[in-house]
Amino acid sequence: MAVVKANAYGHGIVEIARTALASGATWLGVATLDEALLLRRQLTRDTPILVLGYVPPQHLSLASRSKITVTGISLAWVQEASRLAQEPFNFHLKVDTGLNRIGCKTLDEVQEVISIVSHNPKLNLSGVFTHFATATDMTNTSYFQWQLARFHQFLEVIPNRTEKLIHCANSGATLLHTDKVFFDMVRCGSALLGLLKQPSEHPLPFPLQTAISVHSTLDLVKQVNASEKISYGGTYTTMQTEWIGTVPIGYADGWRQNFKPVGVLIEGKRLPIVGRIAMDQLMISLDRMYPIGTRVTFIGQEGNETITLNDIVREGNVLRGEILCSFSSRIPRIYKSDVSLISSGNVALRPLTLLGAIIFFSFTCHS
Repeated sequence: MAVVKANAYGHGIVEIARTALASGATWLGVATLDEALLLRRQLTRDTPILVLGYVPPQHLSLASRSKITVTGISLAWVQEASRLAQEPFNFHLKVDTGLNRIGCKTLDEVQEVISIVSHNPKLNLSGVFTHFATATDMTNTSYFQWQLARFHQFLEVIPNRTEKLIHCANSGATLLHTDKVFFDMVRCGSALLGLLKQPSEHPLPFPLQTAISVHSTLDLVKQVNASEKISYGGTYTTMQTEWIGTVPIGYADGWRQNFKPVGVLIEGKRLPIVGRIAMDQLMISLDRMYPIGTRVTFIGQEGNETITLNDIVREGNVLRGEILCSFSSRIPRIYKSDVSLISSGNVALRPLTLLGAIIFFSFTCHS
């Protein structure tokens, strides 16, 4: 399963889903029914899609007609679904083995779910799964092993188990653990996009690469005298005459105040962001005058200098997923697949002068 929730971790749900399916994924996983319906409109009706999160039971008919599998998140949800179901629907039962988020918590609850299903032909229990809390912690795997043992206990009470899709391995469990807890399917999200952090003491079976780079351009360059304030609040004061460049990207686009220490790259030089990052714009202290339209790199390589996601994680004290999911929809996503360029949505490579910032992805399909 390719997990493409949250707009495929900010990368673009439709393009990443298509690439994952072309590379061999057999299922798609999303967080909400809205995400599933978007994919169903864009992809074939035969692509299996599982909503991993909560779906209001009153929307089960819509899910059923759209051939979308939903998650039974609790005994109470199954009871309500049984009461409201107007037509047959498929669901995977989530069991809570220790993440303490959603899922049936006890064996008694699971057995009650099985009883409800056995008395209502509209409920088709087609899968069972759980989610690990500490799969990437290779220094202490005791909680992981405890959750796995608990999952096996739940599976013991599932009737006709071989006829159901059993899955529990997230990205960390898939790539890091020697005891391959694959069952019938693995769920890869962060690993799919090269975001899984590699523990220093436990190498991955193969290297992962991030596909993303983020760029904008200088839209104004001016010389500012000494003792002038830059941006809101006057938090930065020029100490001497400086070249200041304005870039049309701000916190509304996902570039937060705590990312400032990372700086940006222009023509292979790392330059500082000065003053507060505004909603739509930020300013850079330049080492010289640059032409309007000069590319500004926020993530990626320029010459011999590179800004990586790890740099932002370290300086901004933020998780990789938080960075990528923060990028707003008003930033166009542009995709490079092998040697051809494609684009997401309605941003069909319009002239870059119209774009305040772009997110560029490069990926290769592997069968």
